[in-house]
Amino acid sequence: MLLYFVRHGETYNNIEAVFPLNNTELTEKGKKEALDTGRYLKRVKFDAIFSSPISRVQDTLKIMGFDKYATDPLLKDVETGDLAGRKITEVTAKDPEWYATFQDGVENRYNVEKFSSVKRRVVEFTSSIEANNYKNVLIATHLEPIRAMFSIATLTEGLPLTKLEIGNCSISIFSLNDKRIELKGFNWYPLENYKDSKNKSFN
Repeated sequence: MLLYFVRHGETYNNIEAVFPLNNTELTEKGKKEALDTGRYLKRVKFDAIFSSPISRVQDTLKIMGFDKYATDPLLKDVETGDLAGRKITEVTAKDPEWYATFQDGVENRYNVEKFSSVKRRVVEFTSSIEANNYKNVLIATHLEPIRAMFSIATLTEGLPLTKLEIGNCSISIFSLNDKRIELKGFNWYPLENYKDSKNKSFN
């Protein structure tokens, strides 16, 4: 089974650099990103489509041209607790190590969801669909659930994951066989969206 994870399009919270709120909307750029990536994804025959219940993800799917999908709360964004809506630069200025609070064993100063919880959620989700014997599945979600999938597939843990770039409307592909998750492609865009595709690696 191949799982095509796609992140939602750019939102106003993204360009304002604030910890996301559930009601943030897609920017015009985010809508174009969804159209561009949607043109590629339409070439794939998906046996099932799943979405985070958050509106920015569902809006992205609809712009891509996918109207029939199931929502699953296991695919929602990481809960940022007391950080929601605050500017990232302001939090960083006061607490440069704020991201560490998402890790187990670190004081939970902001009532955030631990990254290990996000990993448990994506494992629970993938386990729930594996018995259906799908071939290709499209999964629209957020940054942290995709980071969680990468963490599981590559055995990467801790703060190095914070440097992992996952662009808006990028596609990351994982295989799922007998509960084993493997990375097949990561942070991929339609080729025309690269400024200089000659110097990009598409491994």
